[in-house]
Amino acid sequence: MEQKKQHDQLTQEKTSAAHAALQLVKDGMVLGLGSGSTVKIFMKLLAEKVKREGLKVYIVSSSYDTSILAATLGLIEVSLNSFTPDLSIDGADTVFPDKSLIKGGGGCLLREKLVNYYAREYVIIVDHTKLRAKLDGPLTVPIEVHPMSYSQVVKALRETFNAESSLRVFSEKKLGPAITDNGGFLLDATLNWSGDMRILEEKLKSLPGVLETGVFAVKKPSKIFVGQGESYTVIE
Repeated sequence: MEQKKQHDQLTQEKTSAAHAALQLVKDGMVLGLGSGSTVKIFMKLLAEKVKREGLKVYIVSSSYDTSILAATLGLIEVSLNSFTPDLSIDGADTVFPDKSLIKGGGGCLLREKLVNYYAREYVIIVDHTKLRAKLDGPLTVPIEVHPMSYSQVVKALRETFNAESSLRVFSEKKLGPAITDNGGFLLDATLNWSGDMRILEEKLKSLPGVLETGVFAVKKPSKIFVGQGESYTVIE
């Protein structure tokens, strides 16, 4: 009973944050869309708004999962190669006070970074549990790697960051490693870091074999909408 109550509360907070971001949507916009449970709530609200107000809105997707839901909802998808998003909306796994983020719990970090970083601006929508008061203690960072190099990347992470890394595997119905939409493997690296998150992002990305890192700090979101019960707060 308590678990259901907590789930319902977090769903309400995600919905509050999604409603806040929806206010930024204007007719004719190209919207980048991230992935995950909070983005799915936003997408359903967006589809309702588009239909209700007769808007022309186009979306650039960050994952097959998002593309499939967009098609189901009647949202029109366009390519990042042809369009620059005016605004991108995404969730996050961890939000730090300086607006740096850790993302990639759902394994879509590479495409999410492409969509968010190439968008003219991006905003984040989260519930309050994603906020972290300060940068201290161990961080667990998802990292997408090329399949032929994952063991070498594990070794490099240990030597460079004293990090312990594990290869993410499917938990059921399919044996072997989790494969991203890009054909990459996923590592979950636990490391200690207390410095500038932009430096961490750049250092991780510089390791041969790393396709992308779940640290989002080089380009930070313009706003973070945090659900608080039936309302929200904004970090700018």
